Amino acid sequence: MLMNAVLVTGGAGFIGSHYVKELLQADDTARVTVLDALTYAGHLDNLSEAFLDPRLTFVHGSILDAALVDQLMASHTHVVHFAAESHVDRSLAGETLFAETNVLGTQILVNAASRHPIQRFVHISTDEVYGPLPEGTATEDDPLLPTVPYAATKAASDLIALSAYRTYGLPVCVTRSSNNFGPAQHPEKIVPLFSPACCAASRSPCTAAASTCATGSTSATTAPVSTWCSAAARPARSTTSAAERT
Repeated sequence: MLMNAVLVTGGAGFIGSHYVKELLQADDTARVTVLDALTYAGHLDNLSEAFLDPRLTFVHGSILDAALVDQLMASHTHVVHFAAESHVDRSLAGETLFAETNVLGTQILVNAASRHPIQRFVHISTDEVYGPLPEGTATEDDPLLPTVPYAATKAASDLIALSAYRTYGLPVCVTRSSNNFGPAQHPEKIVPLFSPACCAASRSPCTAAASTCATGSTSATTAPVSTWCSAAARPARSTTSAAERT
């Protein structure tokens, strides 16, 4: 087994690809394998110059392929698990896919990691698991109160990963960051969706509480509805509520 052999799931996605490139640049001892199904959100172009590094190996496959996952796990020391379905609107139209990828996929990875001497399993989650917050920020001790299928499946995957520490002693770390944005982000996300509209002073659709678009404030009680935000009239208020941001 190679030391510092890192298996990165979803490494051809927006955040995962940035991580892979940063890791290869920062650690000259790292050997990185990217496992990615290359769905609509994953593209080889996202890894671009990283393919010039001989330490990078790409495997086209799914985290739902238990045999493949187990095979890869046997030759790695670390796992960084980015692979997930991650868009609120898509989860409202296809809950089953989110459950399969986020929950079952994480379970398959955890099971495989528990059978091999993995030194660290990093599970990338989201602050969406805490649900909408009327004010302030969440802490690790706050309850998980997801309000949409995407957040619910991520909360479930968090608990699956954390339970592996108690059950198998798997060294698990869960991260719950807020929204990320930057180059190569899929245009369904809020920043790349709204930025061109704001520059053009046009309108863009959003799924948010009506009061959010009308007042610029978030609401924990108003049900999400399909509406429009006018970048020309309210450029600073073209945001979704906390429950619909990712």
